[in-house]
Formats: sequence, C-alpha cells, structure tokens
Amino acid sequence: MHYAVLSTGSCGNCYIFHENDKALIIDDGVTFTKLTKGLENHGIPMSDVQAMFITHLHPDHSKGVGVFQRKTKLPVYLSDIAMNGNGDVIEKQKISREELVPYSFGEMIRVDGFTVHPFRTSHDSAGSAGYYIESDDGVRIFLMTDTGVIPDDAAAYAEKADVKFIESNYDENMLENGPYSVQLRRRISGTYGHLSNRCAVDFARRVSHQGDSVYFVHISANCNSPDVLRDYAMKEIPSGIFCRVCERGETFEGFRDAR
Repeated sequence: MHYAVLSTGSCGNCYIFHENDKALIIDDGVTFTKLTKGLENHGIPMSDVQAMFITHLHPDHSKGVGVFQRKTKLPVYLSDIAMNGNGDVIEKQKISREELVPYSFGEMIRVDGFTVHPFRTSHDSAGSAGYYIESDDGVRIFLMTDTGVIPDDAAAYAEKADVKFIESNYDENMLENGPYSVQLRRRISGTYGHLSNRCAVDFARRVSHQGDSVYFVHISANCNSPDVLRDYAMKEIPSGIFCRVCERGETFEGFRDAR
C-alpha cells in the first residue's frame, strides 16, 4: 500500500490510497490542479483512481468535488444523510447531486481493490463520516477527522487498522487562551466540533499496537502547535508505534505491507 496526504488542515484535506494499480481518494478540499499534480508527484496515474469518498461537506474537505466530477466522471460517495441534509451546500459548491453515490451507515461498500466501511462521526455537518478501509492485499486503514467526540464503533475499527489517521485539532490551553471568541471556542471543543490533542493521543494509545503507524492530522494553525502535539504523543504513546504529526498543508507519503 502506497498512501499520500496532499493536504491536511483547514486549508484543505485530501488523502490517497494506492495499491496494485487501484487508488482511492478520501476528501477533495484542494483544486483539481493540485490534485492532479499531487497524484503525478507521487507516481499515481489518475487512470488508477476508482472512486472518491467524502467525509463531510465543509469546503476544506469538499470544495474540489464538483470539478472532480466534471473532469473525471468517477463515482463520488457520500452518506445519504449528508446528501439529503446539505442541499444548499451541494448546490453552492456546484456538486452534481445526480452523480453522487449515497450510502447508509452500516453498509459495506465494495470498490475495485478496496472494501470501505463508513462510520458516523459527530460534527456540525449533517451526515459526517469516518472510514475504515481494507485493501485486497490486506492492509487496513482507519481515517477519522472532524469529530467532537469519538464514535462508539470507531475503536473497533481503529484497533484492526495498521495505519491510522486521527484528527488532533487543538491544544486545550492554546484554545482557551487563543484569539477565538467564546462562541467559536465552544464550537471547536463541543460535541459537534473537533478533537483535542489529549483526546486524540489517548485514543491512539488505546487502539494502537506494536508496529502500527499513527498520523495526527487536521491540526489548527491558531490553537495548536506541532511541537506541543509531538512532545505529548512521544510521552504518552509507547515506543514501537510509529507516530507522525502532519503539519498544516503538509504533503507526505508512506508505504505499508500487510502483516
């Protein structure tokens, strides 16, 4: 499995998973030019892309979807709750509703090369989702971003995953003493907001095993510090578990074989 993050954070989010000439994209909060150049830079042909899955319809995760649809004609999967509860957002972002592929939570979705298990997250965007992905070669991926609390079924998926992408949006002290209004601070730290460093690292520690890889993503530019998060993760997570803090807008790639 070859995976790449083209961007992460409020500036845009896009994750790519590639194995045996089959690729899957999670989220498209970047321009089509950045997406195509990113694929090219990582040696992934657009012709290998089988489908795209969207976690939710905030623009930093979905603003590129409409152009992607028109340029590629590939299927874009979105939860049926998100599709039915965000009509105005879909129209504003010029996403073709007719060409979206809705799914229900609890459904197992089969795409050439991958099996995708969506699960509900808790965010202020109707129908938001995380994904557990099994490749045909046996690599298991967990991706959870933009959620105010950890969903009940997330731990079971994360414990099975070899590679985990977990939101770690804000440091509690930095949020409390930062530039945001009280209302915005409450939104970020609330049930339908984002995960703190403490919650994310504790979750990663509980669900990770020796040899796993953990990537902390969607880090706030104003209420978090990569160094603070990195130091905390190193302190709390046992050695033998690879951890990386993905800084805002950073592009990186990794490789993983099945166990």
